[in-house]
Amino acid sequence: MAEKRTPIDPASLADFNATLRHFVEELKLDMEMVTRGQIRLMCRDAMTFTPPMPAGGGRGLSVAAHKAGMNKLGNDVKRIFVPADSPKKGMPVLLRRVINSVRGDDRQAYMDIHGNFNSAKAKGISPVMRKILDDTSWERSFKKAKNYLNKANIFGQIRPIEGQTNNLRGIHDKYKNAVNGRWKRNQGLGGPQYMVGSVQQLQAYIAERQAKVGRVKSGWAAVLSQVPMPVTKKGVARNFGAYNAPWVDANKRSADGLFSSSQSPGFISMTVMNMIGNVNNVAGEAGTENLVYGNRVRQMRTAVQEYFNPTIKKANRRKK
Repeated sequence: MAEKRTPIDPASLADFNATLRHFVEELKLDMEMVTRGQIRLMCRDAMTFTPPMPAGGGRGLSVAAHKAGMNKLGNDVKRIFVPADSPKKGMPVLLRRVINSVRGDDRQAYMDIHGNFNSAKAKGISPVMRKILDDTSWERSFKKAKNYLNKANIFGQIRPIEGQTNNLRGIHDKYKNAVNGRWKRNQGLGGPQYMVGSVQQLQAYIAERQAKVGRVKSGWAAVLSQVPMPVTKKGVARNFGAYNAPWVDANKRSADGLFSSSQSPGFISMTVMNMIGNVNNVAGEAGTENLVYGNRVRQMRTAVQEYFNPTIKKANRRKK
């Protein structure tokens, strides 16, 4: 049985700063070293809570998160584009194009379909429609198709489908921008589907875009690499925020993250910034910022409780 995870209560920057001060004062720690550690952990939390994530949320640095992101991108692309050489998908789409052009009396669209029709690849189409499309005259073919489809009594909504395109990126980006980058569950595509030349062409495009899965996370990885590790009184560096997610590091660039720090008597300020930005609002929709603050607040409060009450610490260890 999967372990049930306790939901994280969202918190604000003010909550985080207040808890950080309390944490340092109660445990009598060095403010600079604690802040370094918490900032590094905050960067890792940001990667953890930024999509892609597997079902149930969290675990955003896991193999399952990478798989979820790869599948989501691939499925989104396949909603838009249909390969013409796929008998299972291509032929029903061809028929939809014929029906749409006949119903709309769109002779230009039908002429394009007729001119590009390849009988050898049309393995899934009916013999009658094959014979109609094989007619040497597109105008005569159009009249036959109109007569046949009227007699066939095809009712219902036929989803619009456009002709073949090589502009996969432009169309994909246009559709994504219209839905702020992510289709919600059961949300319509927002426009017609398009044909592409082959399954191979579609797979190549998907692979190209999948290489960017985890791009927003990689910005936080770049920040984390810049934040100095906290050092104990004995001079031992503590690698807070360490993680193992090569698929995130594959996208990492040092210029994608920004860390700055300033200090004056009684005051320390550290700033982290993901220069990639909130691409397609993936972090905003997931509530990443407040989840990160909430997790840091919870972890620091738990640490204080465990310090002053060893019984709580033992109980928490048994839950893990």
